[in-house]
Amino acid sequence: MTTQETTTLNVHVDPLCPLAWRTALWLREARTVRPINIIWRIFSLETINRKEGTEPDYVNGYGWLALRTLALARRKHGNDGFEKLYVALGNAQHGHKESINTREVVAACAREVGLGEDFVEQALADESTAQDVINDHQEAVQRYHAFGVPTIAFQESNVGFYGPIINTVPHGEEAGAFWDHISWELHNPNLFELKRDRSQAEWGPVSA
Repeated sequence: MTTQETTTLNVHVDPLCPLAWRTALWLREARTVRPINIIWRIFSLETINRKEGTEPDYVNGYGWLALRTLALARRKHGNDGFEKLYVALGNAQHGHKESINTREVVAACAREVGLGEDFVEQALADESTAQDVINDHQEAVQRYHAFGVPTIAFQESNVGFYGPIINTVPHGEEAGAFWDHISWELHNPNLFELKRDRSQAEWGPVSA
């Protein structure tokens, strides 16, 4: 393990996004071998892609069920509670191909991580959970100019980064070495964009 000061990252995710899921899994691996502290934040793909003039549906709209449940998990159980539920939701959506746009699946994920039988109903009954999602999303857009996920940012910075977008999830020291390179790039003010065609990769199911 390298001797570095702890780096705190704000990591904005939407549990429906398979790209953010892979990046989140990599960061969870990297922090086991590098001094990284992850602060999980919310981003709403529905909000960023909503057609102008369309009224939002904070119950049945794309992703809102899971996002509001995540907001309540964070409020009641902190960053760790958010992460546990996010991992369960990601395993369901991206590992087992179960739709987290359904109450049954989100409720099952909440039960799996010990949040109780009626946790989803609690989240939907409390209108402030929608506002929590909106607040996180707006901060990402206004502070970091975010347009999608994953968006990561050093906690002390007002500069956010989309990515990195990865296909397979590195583990152990490979994950740490990957972080070393990415961290250098994020600290380099002269680097703005790198991109390659994604059609060459196989994008199969991925679980934590």
